[in-house]
Amino acid sequence: MFKAYPRRTITLRSTPSRSTPTLSATALVSAVCLASEVQSQGLETLVVRGDQERVEAPLPGESTLSMEAQQVGMRIDSGELLQGLAGVQADSRSNYAQDTRVTLRGFGARSAFGVRGIDLQLDGIPLSTPDGQGQLSSLPVEEVANIQIVKGPLAALYGNGAGGVIRFNSRAPERNRVTTSIMAGEGDRQRQALTGEWREGAWGLRLQGSHFETDGERPHSRAERRNGGARLYHQSSGGVETVVRLDMSHDPLLQDPLGLSPEQWREDPKAGNDRADTFDTRKRIRHRQASVTLRQPQGEHRWQAAFWRGQREVDQWLAFPGSDITSSGAVIDLTRDFMGGRASYTRDLSLLGSPLETTFGVGVERMEDRRLGYVNDSGVAGERRRDELGTVDSRDVFVIGIWEPASDWEVTGGLRYSDLSFSVDDAFIVPAEGDQPANPDDSGGRDDAFVSAALGASYRINDQWQWFASAGRGYETPTLTEMAYRNEGTGLNTALEPAENRQWETGLRWGDSLVPLLELSVFQVDSDDELVVDRSVGGRTTYRNAAGTERRGIEASGRKALAPGLWARFSATYLDATYASGPWSGNQLPGIADTQLYGQLRWEPWQDESLGVALVGRYRSEVATGDDNAVFAPAATTWDLSVDSEHAWRSWRLAGWVKLENVADEAYVGSVIVNQDNGRSFEPAPGRQVSASVSLEYQW
Repeated sequence: MFKAYPRRTITLRSTPSRSTPTLSATALVSAVCLASEVQSQGLETLVVRGDQERVEAPLPGESTLSMEAQQVGMRIDSGELLQGLAGVQADSRSNYAQDTRVTLRGFGARSAFGVRGIDLQLDGIPLSTPDGQGQLSSLPVEEVANIQIVKGPLAALYGNGAGGVIRFNSRAPERNRVTTSIMAGEGDRQRQALTGEWREGAWGLRLQGSHFETDGERPHSRAERRNGGARLYHQSSGGVETVVRLDMSHDPLLQDPLGLSPEQWREDPKAGNDRADTFDTRKRIRHRQASVTLRQPQGEHRWQAAFWRGQREVDQWLAFPGSDITSSGAVIDLTRDFMGGRASYTRDLSLLGSPLETTFGVGVERMEDRRLGYVNDSGVAGERRRDELGTVDSRDVFVIGIWEPASDWEVTGGLRYSDLSFSVDDAFIVPAEGDQPANPDDSGGRDDAFVSAALGASYRINDQWQWFASAGRGYETPTLTEMAYRNEGTGLNTALEPAENRQWETGLRWGDSLVPLLELSVFQVDSDDELVVDRSVGGRTTYRNAAGTERRGIEASGRKALAPGLWARFSATYLDATYASGPWSGNQLPGIADTQLYGQLRWEPWQDESLGVALVGRYRSEVATGDDNAVFAPAATTWDLSVDSEHAWRSWRLAGWVKLENVADEAYVGSVIVNQDNGRSFEPAPGRQVSASVSLEYQW
């Protein structure tokens, strides 16, 4: 049987981010709800400290959000799963060619597409590559049961590109069932999902697939996505847990409508961009990944190991010709092969007569990018302009200790050594001929090595209050994609230096296993050589190092039962992110809102699943589009209203919902394109939209 064990476990490529359901600080789910969720977590583990059988409080910077606490929705954008998390800014671009833009306490703000500076994981298997770039487009959203966030100094122990960590966790099957869902909404949005689960004794199996397509809100914004996967679970008589995953996704068409200038946006938020049609800007993606995870979470010798291998193919058409011999082209043909393994071992020791849990771990990862570039001849691939193989190798070792010097104290600390190698083998070498300049041999590389360190402590003041604090030092290398282009010249941009950051955080938590939870934290992040956008032209982005940046802020989050069947969830984030030196000293970092507010009310009039009504409000302050702070996307307040219902009859379950998004039809900018040279930096968000879903489940 899959069950919870009274042991803390530490996941590889993590600090004390235990693969356990913990009391939610940011997610704000009551401990009672969480306890019931723990019982259904399958392979997840329940932590028990000593003789006190209670769910243990999270470590500094750690929190968990159950998907049951989120408002219903089509889940076509992974940013929907991250709403209401303090410190997290998830910008919906309504542009599926560029993926969701996610920042965590300002980390990741430079991203032109995908996610940077944040370590992404699905059931402990990385969605990020060793150079620090990640993406959420292939995430099987139906599987996600909860999200674990690690932010602040302790996140530095996750290694390169870990300004924070977002872990998406699924659960092992609990019973035999088949579920089918049909969703539809304005903008000709259509989504279908099918999930099958089987459970017998020590074995469990899940198969899932989904299909999404839309005509988009703007001209040239059609999209189609397909996703599928299989999971096999087993637990041996000795307690060894095995999870085998196979994930696949295929996005045959993701049109890129490009951005609008502020003037165009004010005149018509649904306007098109003529360059999108001229160059037929679009993207195709095919993703495949297989992984095996084994772990022994109980006993004196606790260990775990994970191995994975995958391939990601991307074809992308940018909004310019790229015809110059040294331009690298404007049609990208990228094939990425990635693989890796991680292992850790945990022992219970003693320090000064007090319990000390010590974990030792290693990790090895590799990615190979075969990158070709062609001229964009009005949407057709023309002559070749690039042919190279880029390789990144990462080798990590770490040690983590969790010490309890007294019954009310817990001290967590660790060190991580990371060694990374970047190399490029250039095969597109063209000698000068007549007036045509040469394209030189741009082969080259660089090596980086770092030590990350963090120390945190928590003190339980009484049954209601807990104080915590932590400090740490981390780093972030530029990704291979970010080093791929220069503003002038050709070859790998080896002038980009890794960024180093120093963080501290302190705060208070209120609540125990019987009452709602409240958290308040204050933090500061100082960075040297922070990686920021230099220029963005036609979809191609180049990067540089800033002289230094400062980020300081306050976060608050909580959940409150207002009456039987009525509860509220809220979060508030203030983040002052500025350049600390250099030509833009004192200016706000582009792409980051300094204020975010979130509130959710949910009412279940009969205190069951037969009827639920939810109202969600969000506020995001203005966002700078460039380093000069000359243009800002305006602040916006939006409201979403939903009604859901679920009914069971014998072996059948019927569920459905209706949702009205952006109730007030607010015209706002969903995301900005940082430092866009042509001024078209606004990516509009949709206006008022209606969507609905119906699902049918059969159990046996």
